[in-house]
Amino acid sequence: MGLFSKKPSTDKIRYRNKDRVERGEFRGNEITELEMPDTVRIIGENGFRECRNLKRAQISNTLCEIGAYAFRDCDALENIVMPGEMRYPDGSNGELGIGCFEGCGLLREITIPEGVAVIGANAFHNCAALESVTLPRSLRAIRSGAFSGCARLKSLQVTAMPELIAMDAFKNTPQEERVAEMRKPVLTIMHTFSFGYPVLFQFSAAPRLIGTEQTDGDMSVVLDAVDNGRICFRITQYKHAGGSHVVPVNQPPTRLFYEEYDCQGRTGKQHEEILASYR
Repeated sequence: MGLFSKKPSTDKIRYRNKDRVERGEFRGNEITELEMPDTVRIIGENGFRECRNLKRAQISNTLCEIGAYAFRDCDALENIVMPGEMRYPDGSNGELGIGCFEGCGLLREITIPEGVAVIGANAFHNCAALESVTLPRSLRAIRSGAFSGCARLKSLQVTAMPELIAMDAFKNTPQEERVAEMRKPVLTIMHTFSFGYPVLFQFSAAPRLIGTEQTDGDMSVVLDAVDNGRICFRITQYKHAGGSHVVPVNQPPTRLFYEEYDCQGRTGKQHEEILASYR
């Protein structure tokens, strides 16, 4: 049957003995319905991107990760059945990648599985029909633009709001004002590249954490001072750790690091930079 089979006279695919969807594997496919068995743990980057006829997707109960832009621009997607929990086999938190459901304009509701700690940047950006979102207890951070542009988002069900919410996470939604009243200031550090996707890290700017090391993914920071006008901090673990940084509140991102170089196998100059904002 190969990696998947297609039922006669239907546009439904079912996987057979496969633990992941590879990068871009079904991008642009004309399927209308997706059934994913519990063997599948990872949906790779762009896995089902631009499957514009896909109306319904039932995700594996053992899924650990939905990669960047995995279902982006699935214009007809109305219903997606998520697993009750998303965790890796070692028990660590599952992942929702950057823009994973961005532009799914007919999606009406979503329940984020327990075990997910971070909702990636632009994960549900411009899901214009999205009316109801349920967030899990495990959620720690909502990245930039995660639900921005969800103009019909009337219901946001959550036991306790996560401590780390980007200022524009709910921009241009009915929840924007409510979330703004509840959110706390956040230090956001972004590592960008001239190739590949940016990497985001977020840390609580609570004064009570001054002197305490905070870790998000591969990066750790220590706050030295926090007030209404600025934040002072050190990166203690990362590629470019060391030094003290001062970032003003509610200002354009401050550049902490920039490098330009020739990269073998690529055309022209490449660059990378690390930016920080306090909002």
